[in-house]
Parts: sequence; C-alpha cells; structure tokens
Amino acid sequence: MNIRRTARAAYESFWHYFGFVYFGAVGALYGIVASVLHLILPARLCAPLGRRLIGFLFRGFLRMMTASGVVKLDLSALDVLRGQPGFVIAPNHPCLLDAVFVIAHVPEVSCIMKAEIWNNVVLGGGARLAGYIRNDSTNSMVRASAQELRDGRPLLVFPEGTRTRRGPVNQFKGGFALIAKVARAPIQTVFIETDSPFLGKGWPLLKKPRFPLVYRARLGKRLTVDGDLKAFIHQLEVYYRDELSGHAAQRPALVPLAPPRPGRVSPTKLLDASGRLDHLPRTQVVSGTHLVLIPSYNTGEKVVETVRDARSHWNPVWVVVDGSTDGTAEQLREMATRDAGLRVFTLPRNQGKGAAVLHGLREAVAQGYTHALTMDADGQHPAARIPEFMAASEHAPEALILGKPVFDASAPRARVIGRRVSNGWANLETLWAGIGDSLFGFRVYPIRPMLAVMEVRRWMRRFDFDVEAVVRLVWRGLPPINLPAPVRYFRPEEGGVSHFNYVRDNLLLSWMHARLLAEFLLRLPWLAWRRACKAAYDESETIQEGAFEIQRSGDTATHQQEL
Repeated sequence: MNIRRTARAAYESFWHYFGFVYFGAVGALYGIVASVLHLILPARLCAPLGRRLIGFLFRGFLRMMTASGVVKLDLSALDVLRGQPGFVIAPNHPCLLDAVFVIAHVPEVSCIMKAEIWNNVVLGGGARLAGYIRNDSTNSMVRASAQELRDGRPLLVFPEGTRTRRGPVNQFKGGFALIAKVARAPIQTVFIETDSPFLGKGWPLLKKPRFPLVYRARLGKRLTVDGDLKAFIHQLEVYYRDELSGHAAQRPALVPLAPPRPGRVSPTKLLDASGRLDHLPRTQVVSGTHLVLIPSYNTGEKVVETVRDARSHWNPVWVVVDGSTDGTAEQLREMATRDAGLRVFTLPRNQGKGAAVLHGLREAVAQGYTHALTMDADGQHPAARIPEFMAASEHAPEALILGKPVFDASAPRARVIGRRVSNGWANLETLWAGIGDSLFGFRVYPIRPMLAVMEVRRWMRRFDFDVEAVVRLVWRGLPPINLPAPVRYFRPEEGGVSHFNYVRDNLLLSWMHARLLAEFLLRLPWLAWRRACKAAYDESETIQEGAFEIQRSGDTATHQQEL
C-alpha cells in the first residue's frame, strides 16, 4: 500500500512539474517564433493565424494533462460559443488556467492583456501576433476592444479584473460592462468551478496541489447593457455570487435594470446561451399594438399548421391569402369563424408577398396597430419565437427586430450561399448598419415607417420585398436589432412548398440591388456623415459616462486583466 501511494505521489509530482516546464518552454519558444512571424507576415494574416496557433497549443496542453489523469475537465459547454459573432465572454477567475480553458475552446477570441506582458520581447510575441489588446490606456483599450466586437469577434474579459481572492467572486470592475456598452454587444456569463485553490490568488507557483484537479465550465445568461452602468455591474455581481455559491434556486430572475433612454436601441434583455430572450411569458392577452401577419400563397396544409402554431403564441394573427387556388382560403376562413384571434383576408389574384403584406399593413394601421411581425406560411419560421420578438419590439418600438436564421442540415446549400451574397450587398448599401440577414422574413416592422416606404414605390411587391424593405428602413434611420431564429426546410414528401424560382427571382434580386446601389451612391455622403456623427457621439458619450460611473464607485483598477 505504501509503495502504491509513493508511486502515485511520484507520478503526480512528475506531471505537476513537467506541466510547468512544458508550458513555459513551449510558450517561450512560440513567443520567439511569433515575434518573427509578426514582423514578416501581412497584418491581415497575423491575428487569425496567431489566435489559431495559441488555441491549438492550449488544446494540446489540456489534452496532455487530461490524458495523464491528474486533471479532469468538463468544458464542453464552451464549445457552443465557437463561431458566434461579436460578444463578450465574461467568466469568473478562480485560477491562472481560466484563459487557457476559454481560448482552447474558442480560439478566435480576443483578450485584454497587461501591457508589461504584451511588451515583453519573448512572452509578448504570441500576444502581438494574435492582435491581443494592451491595457495601458483606458480609452484606447475600450475603443480597440469595442472595435473587435463590432468586427464580429468575441472578446474575453474577466469581470473581477484579477484572480478571485475570496470566493465566490471579487468585487466586479467596470471595464467589461463599459466595453460591451460602447460596442452594443451582449455579455455571455460563464461560470468556472473547481474544487481546488491551485493557481488561485496567493497560491505559491510550485506548490503541489491535491490531485486530480477538477474543472467545470457552464454557461449562464446572456445580457446586453443599457441604463445605469454601476447598477448593472452590481446586479451582475450578485448574480455570479448566487450562481457560484449554490443559491441560484432562491434568487429571483434577473429583470431589466432600467428602461432605455430615448433614442437608444440596445434593450436590456436577458438572453440564454443560444441568444434567445429568457423568461418571457407566453401570453394570450389580446395585443392592441402588435399583430402577427402571415402572407400565404398555395402552401397547402402547412399554412394551417403555421397559423395554429402562431395562434398558440400570439393574439391576434392575421392571414392574407394571396390568390391561392389550393382551397386553403376556405379552410382558414372556417378556422376564423371559431377563433376570434384569427382574421383572414383574401386577395382575388396572386400579387406577390410584398403586395400581400402591404394589404395587411394598410388594414392594421386603420385599426390602430403599430407593429406587425411577418412570418412565412410554409412552416419554416419558428412560431415559438413570436413572444420574444414582440417583447423586443415593445422594448425598442423604434427599431427593426430582424430574425437571424440558424440553419440546420435541411437548408439547401445554394440558397445559403445566395443568401450570403444578398446580405453582403445589403450591408454595403447600408454602410454595415447591422443587418444580420436581409432575406429572412421573420421580423417585426414598425407599420407607419413601413407604409411610408412602400406606398410611394411600385417595387417591393414580390420576392424583392424583404431585402428592399430592410435597406430602405435603415436608410430612414430605423436601427436593426438581430435575434436568432431556427429555420427548417421541409422536403416535398413532408409537405414542403417553395415558390422560389432560381432564374426569375435571382434576376429580380439583381435588379433590386442595382437600383438600391445606384440610390446608395447618391445617399452615400449623407449616410456616411450621419453614421460617423452618431458613432462618434454615442461612443464618446458612453465612454465618458461609463468612466465617470466607474470612478465614482472607487474603482481605480478597472482594466487589469490576467492571461
């Protein structure tokens, strides 16, 4: 027994010290190589390559230590964050390995580093190649971090600023929230849990811990920041303390901290890890402002299923039957006689999706409705997300609430590729104002601005409707808010119906983008001026307000991050 215990102790000691030697040696060697690469490679290649290399090295290190048996990891929750654009990853910070865990699983992430490490000839080589951000100047750090987020890259920031001194967390600093507020990016809460103080604050570097070391990561809520920054930071700190101390069951659900200021777009909402609005009640209270509008043309039984699903989540639901010849108009009218929350309009001939939506919007505004959520009748759009989109619209009534499709294996590859092309043109035509997807018809429109755009034009009546509508509304100054929504394409044997014609509709889209591009060039000076003025004003105002609030709270070291 003693021999076995001694052998086990020797084995653990070997891996303990070898892990330090391996990590230090590989890190130093990579720092030298990265410094050379940083000097000779084009700037546009440095950051993607550097981050992938660091992620690769960290994954290799973790796999080696896990295979040895001295470390047990459950970090699979972090994998879902890979590939998601523009958000802050905000874990608690129990030990020096926390950044290694995140970067190994989300290699594209950017980090904020101490300037003395970044500037070090050897240790900073990898950081410089990866384009990590120095924390030597508050303003430049905030602006650089916000730009990373706007460019669609995630950012790793520890809200505590340094490793946890006394559990469950230190007092939160303000840098992470200020950056998220400036960039209007969501914050993904992450909880890293361990049963060991190894490499925590004050742990002697070479002191051997009790093995095996166990680490687990789990995702919490995803939030966006608006309103009072100090109050938001305090509430989030309480949330972390409750989650990490095991009292989450007793705490009330987080609620929005404050109503948005006039003219501000980013609503304070609580999101889960997939980006969905969390804790929204399903309601059958009749809305007097928001309705669901479904244009339908020869979709067969799918429209009946879609309407039933929509009615189970919202009241009222309107359907505009666009000259269908498949008998669904009669079915829907019969349903409406038994359901006061359903109304059906029938057009005598097929005029196109845009024309059907326009008919419904005219009727809606005449009856006092202010917003309409449009969705397709073929079952592709998720009716279960209706309450979430409506809640976002009620919180930011001046905004466009745009669905951002999450495709599964059923999506035709040609359609997905074509969508990317159209999205690229739409973003160019709006100077990258934030349109997540220009073609996805699951969205909430403010009705009066929409009518103002459509009534004066003869286009926007068929398949070109969705793209031109969102571009022109953004031109009018309506800010887009993007929310994810799953999409399912049904095969014909499943009842799936598609009226998309690859030749006709792609020509229609091409003609539409040619018109929009020509008009965009005429609008360009005004659009660029408006965009620059608004961005400069909002960013300067937010940085000043955030820095002032953080200073008032006595936080003089808000941006010290450890890697």
